[in-house]
Amino acid sequence: MKGGDELLRVFEVSNKKSKNGKRWFKAVLHRIYPDSCVDDVNQVGTESNLNGITWIREYCEKALPTIKGMSLRCEFIDDERTEIHGHGYTDRADGDPLFENASVIGTFTKGYIDEIEDDTEGKILVCIGEGEIDALCYHSFVEKLDEKAEMGVYPYGSVEILHTDNNKEIIYKYGYKEEGRIPVEFNYSGYALLGIPPADESARIIEFNEEEQYKEDLMELDRTQVEEIVKQTIKLLTDKDAEFDRLKDEYTEKIEELNKCLAVANNEKAAAEKNSDDVTEELEAKQVEITDLQKQIDDLIRENEELKNQLKEMEAKEKVDELNKTLDKFNDHEVAYAEDEIEAFKENPMDGDIDMIVDIILKEIGKAAKADADEKKAADEQNSHKGDIFEEMHNSFSVNDGLSIF
Repeated sequence: MKGGDELLRVFEVSNKKSKNGKRWFKAVLHRIYPDSCVDDVNQVGTESNLNGITWIREYCEKALPTIKGMSLRCEFIDDERTEIHGHGYTDRADGDPLFENASVIGTFTKGYIDEIEDDTEGKILVCIGEGEIDALCYHSFVEKLDEKAEMGVYPYGSVEILHTDNNKEIIYKYGYKEEGRIPVEFNYSGYALLGIPPADESARIIEFNEEEQYKEDLMELDRTQVEEIVKQTIKLLTDKDAEFDRLKDEYTEKIEELNKCLAVANNEKAAAEKNSDDVTEELEAKQVEITDLQKQIDDLIRENEELKNQLKEMEAKEKVDELNKTLDKFNDHEVAYAEDEIEAFKENPMDGDIDMIVDIILKEIGKAAKADADEKKAADEQNSHKGDIFEEMHNSFSVNDGLSIF
């Protein structure tokens, strides 16, 4: 059973500024599952997030001290440093990850475990981090966070974990598993604010362990095309956001002008009671105009939400297209090995895993190839024995004996 950490999209920024220009923030890093999720018999976590991780309180508490001092990061995709994308991950060096496309915008000062109220499940246990954003260096970005927060829109977030100093890799309770793996020895290493949902490949919760176990040749298939689609999608969303911001500023300006007119009209009404009827009529007209402008802003907000829904549909279609292109290199018989998983992927592409489907096909191809090889080997051995029998018969009935076997 999976429980999406995207439901915990909680990131708060305080309105109060400190003397050094910092702004306090609080972020939900991830959900923590009950101890009953640990299945010792099957050696797996029975509940996990979209990335397959089962966080257990005992092990998270041991790692809490590593939250202090870790970075709050963004990968900016515009020159104004207001639009963000993923983790900014670029490569590895000496086994450690590099984030050369990311900017450190703040620092965590503490971490702890607490309950929060969830709209669908009630009270749930989560890991929380608090710290400070540098509002002087990233003033425009913080302003945009404030604007969107007023509209009830908050950024996605994704925590990053790394192996401890005593280990070369993250240690899991029952070893690494695609679903239900339980980290027991790890460090919290960073937290990225994201402009895309965590279900996207580049926005998954990152575990920096050994090199990924995926087949590199398959991972490279159409990667350039996928990256181009992502770039175009981001540009579309960015352009729509910019247009929304421009119209919002324009209408806000008009509302301010109308409010000034209302103030003047109110003064005139107080100064000249004999013209009160005319002033009241003008006030009502202005109020109607303000109401109309406010309705236009509400319509724009709804349109923006519709565009975001369309974007999600586009991303789902792109993932299905990516799956189909990946499956083109296999024949129908080979594709049938993962028929159930493929159908499940097409029903819900955003939760699907192409690599898992490819792994299933490759494993079944390998099994079939081994079976064919074993069958061929047995046939060759049988033919070899037949040759020995005929040779013995020939030696027994020699021409020198004057006998014939016919």
